[in-house]
Amino acid sequence: MNRKLTGKLLFPSIIALMLTAGVIAVSCGGANPPFAPFGSTVEILDPPGDIVIIGNNLSTTLVQAIVLGPDGEPLNDVRVTWIASFAGQNDFVVDTDGDNVGDARAVQLADDHACEPESCSHTPLNEWFAMGAFVDSPFETLTDNRGIAFVIILLSGEDIIDPAFLEASTDSGSVDVVEFSVNVP
Repeated sequence: MNRKLTGKLLFPSIIALMLTAGVIAVSCGGANPPFAPFGSTVEILDPPGDIVIIGNNLSTTLVQAIVLGPDGEPLNDVRVTWIASFAGQNDFVVDTDGDNVGDARAVQLADDHACEPESCSHTPLNEWFAMGAFVDSPFETLTDNRGIAFVIILLSGEDIIDPAFLEASTDSGSVDVVEFSVNVP
């Protein structure tokens, strides 16, 4: 009798233990993207140079960075952090209402993935805000299956920005910084 009772109690206990272990395994392995391993490199591809904006227009530039592992192969789904000057949460340097106080950013970062299923380049600019495409610096993206991370820079044609910088970095210590300027003729 004691053996039957032990069997009836032991089997449900084992099942409960296995389910608990499964829930813990699923909850620990999800939303946090991996970091690039030590020895990886990040490089901004085709960096923005001197940009000239004619008239009071807006200009968009798509910037890409590639992350390569220590073996020189592209790494997918690793975190890349973008930092741009004049694009932080409190970087209001453009005076839009003439009171000599900055009330807008000179550089605005945009998340291209926010416009999915289309790219933001195929979405009207006036819809970007509602889609949550505008982001502050620093901003994190993940590399795609070719090791490429993307960010869009939106520039205003009202002010000269010289110099400005854009940085792409991995959490493993690799950093690439480019300097650029925005000029108005």
